[in-house]
Amino acid sequence: MRQTTLVPSVLTLLNLVHFTSAASLSAQVQLKRNDEDTQQAVSRRGFPVPNPTESYWQSPPHRIANHRTTPDLPDASTTLDYIIIGSGVTGAATAHKLLLRDPSLSILMLEARTAASAASGRNGGHCRPSSYSNIQAWVDKYGEDEAVKMAKMEQDCVNDVAQFVKEYGANSTFREVETGTVYWTKEAFDTAVKQVEYQQQLEARRPNDVPDNKRTIYKGEEARKYWGWSEILGAITFKAATQNPYLTVCHILEVALEKGLNLQTNTTALSLEQIPAGADGDARWRVVTDRGTVKAAKVVLATNAYTSALHPGFAKTNFLLPTRSQVSAVHPEAWDASNPVFHRSATYSDLHSGNNYIVVRAPGDPGEGDVIYGGSRQVSGPLQENNVTDDSVVHDFVKSNLQRVGRVAYGYKNWGETTRLVKDWSGITCDTPDDLPLVGAVPGEEGLWASVCMNGHGMAWAYRSAEALVQMMESGVGEDGAPDWFPKEAFRASRAWELPGWEPKWPRD
Repeated sequence: MRQTTLVPSVLTLLNLVHFTSAASLSAQVQLKRNDEDTQQAVSRRGFPVPNPTESYWQSPPHRIANHRTTPDLPDASTTLDYIIIGSGVTGAATAHKLLLRDPSLSILMLEARTAASAASGRNGGHCRPSSYSNIQAWVDKYGEDEAVKMAKMEQDCVNDVAQFVKEYGANSTFREVETGTVYWTKEAFDTAVKQVEYQQQLEARRPNDVPDNKRTIYKGEEARKYWGWSEILGAITFKAATQNPYLTVCHILEVALEKGLNLQTNTTALSLEQIPAGADGDARWRVVTDRGTVKAAKVVLATNAYTSALHPGFAKTNFLLPTRSQVSAVHPEAWDASNPVFHRSATYSDLHSGNNYIVVRAPGDPGEGDVIYGGSRQVSGPLQENNVTDDSVVHDFVKSNLQRVGRVAYGYKNWGETTRLVKDWSGITCDTPDDLPLVGAVPGEEGLWASVCMNGHGMAWAYRSAEALVQMMESGVGEDGAPDWFPKEAFRASRAWELPGWEPKWPRD
């Protein structure tokens, strides 16, 4: 049953800014209260909490939500080929790709809660590349060859997910849409235009290396007329997709289950124990869970924001920063299926509330006309929800902002006077100082592999990263077996021990 609370509209952007400023002192109190709630909710610091908010995508729960392939875990004396910890898009894609290569592999997947219950089942519904805003910085830092690999990998990852959905018939409302990054300030838009022009110059020189996804620039009145938002200064549009990410990932899991995956939900991995080479046959790792101990030749950490809780070595680097993100599903009073303003997805990052992202449920989809609005962490207080791993609650000021900001962005004529709240939820993402995931062998720990910390961009990194990880693990030569298209230097997991981590400015929850 949907919640039908009416949320008052905001009259102007100015009022919204005033609301945020006036609330800043109260936000400090609210943040302290939320932190106290977090302390009570987390029984083991940094691990998934047992009672997360239910995301829009998870209602109703999927048929494999509480799946256990076998009543009990494999016997402690059995050495498995792989144990994968985590059932999100990374874990699901890794299992799927391993079993495609070799259906005889014994693979156990451990999930602390229900299937796809973490970030993959809680995001905003985008499957969207965004390389134009990063490629020049990547060239400056990693060189042109590595940078174009990263840009192309984003687009190829989105294409691969689309191909999986089509090939396997996933019923996850995966739709290609026009998307755009819209800009409210001249400085931000001017920077974006330069970034697109740089990518276009690169494409002219290297047409086979740059992603095939044209960026179109709209300026001033042309942007306002085309996009339908009356206050923006510009927009950059391109192709992307929207989906129910929870259903996409659950379908990947189902395909892997059909090929022999042993999925054990509601089974928390508590610690890892390395086994000396040759001491127990091919076994190199024991995984201690709340239901018993299992062992394998290889262990894959697909644990994203929860990696540091499970692996003390990663925790000591301060390179992985878990952060609580938040999303609201709302329904505008004046939604009209024929209004083109609701046919697109969008992001923007140059308003006071920070990086916001928007997906609209298409006509015919469950919840048609619902607007999925995420972001607004900047109104949460000075700690910005950093080092918070409790997704059993939402932050009140973030929630309030997300429920009101749609009318500001879309404008009264498009949105209407009132907003109907459908659902609020939170989820935990993971950030690195260089904004890139960690993919590859964990240094000094043979048989332990990781694909973690997707920086809130997992739908454009994770599926393709899983392919690279599988090729490395199955090659027999470790990371030297990475495919040529993979940006191995930029993504390597070992850099967590080599590069400066985050400064510890906040308490852990």
